[in-house]
Amino acid sequence: MTNRAPGRPRNDRCWLLRFPGPRGYRRPSGGMLERPFITRGGMPRISGMDMLKAVVTDINTVDEAHRAYYVEKNGKFFLNVTPAEGFELDDVKGLKTALGAERNNVAVLKEQLKPYEGLDAGAARTAIERVAAFGDITPDAARTAVETAERLSKLDPAKEADRIAGEKFEALKGQLTAQWTLRETELNTQVKNATATVESLTGQLQTIMADSQIKSEVAKANPLDDARDAVELLVSKFVKTSMKDGKVVVEVLDTNGNPRIKDVNGTPFTVADLVAEIRESRASLFKPEEKRGLGTQPGTHGNPPAGGGQTNPWLKDSWNITQQMLLMNTKPELAKQLKQAAGAK
Repeated sequence: MTNRAPGRPRNDRCWLLRFPGPRGYRRPSGGMLERPFITRGGMPRISGMDMLKAVVTDINTVDEAHRAYYVEKNGKFFLNVTPAEGFELDDVKGLKTALGAERNNVAVLKEQLKPYEGLDAGAARTAIERVAAFGDITPDAARTAVETAERLSKLDPAKEADRIAGEKFEALKGQLTAQWTLRETELNTQVKNATATVESLTGQLQTIMADSQIKSEVAKANPLDDARDAVELLVSKFVKTSMKDGKVVVEVLDTNGNPRIKDVNGTPFTVADLVAEIRESRASLFKPEEKRGLGTQPGTHGNPPAGGGQTNPWLKDSWNITQQMLLMNTKPELAKQLKQAAGAK
């Protein structure tokens, strides 16, 4: 059990100033304490107090008998202790802070050193020197390079060359195919447009050719002015144009849409033949023919033409197959007379 100074609480902890002596603690004046006491640790203590504080701000809080042990510094009173055998009174707050920091540093270093436990120092030094030889190469880059080297070392150069060549060929083939497809599409579009243009121009040309021939042949037949358009329309109903060997061919069709012929030899029926046929069957649409004067017709040798002034289409100078067909179909007797007059069979 320890003694405490009057007015001091039991839990007030102070630093203990001990003065060893052969017969107990002595005061600085040399007086002997009347009743020496022993601390819990086996050391004697000063009677009348628990322990002395290292620093106080008010000297009056210290027992009067102990105030002589304090010196004033910077407004505080410090216990004046002479260092002995390595012990002295010092501010341990900063030391504790530094000690805590050092302990923390040691703990951090220990954690950092764990991955290197059991590592041979010489081997580590050699490894560091080898790594330094690579300059700025990072471990990740080195690892990638090693993995790449291992992968390449396992490749067969011949097979790898074939594979690379095959990949390049397929890539080039794909590019050429795409270019060809694009070009083919462009050309097909151009051909389609050109074909449409040619067809349009061909149709226009056929129409022009048919109209031109119809108008020309109708004009030769000398239709009435008011009937010209009607005759041209009537002729156009039986006229068809087509392209053969790069040329426009004008054909005359029958009522069934089949090409007409003039004889057994397959001679095509022309627009002129069709106009003559219409003039013969519809004479009211045409102007009357001019009357010829008396006299002989060329090639008759002074004999008047058979048929009462009818032109003989079997004569050499007036040979006309269309007129022959018309006469044979409409006036067979007259046709027979004209053939005999011309000496035709």
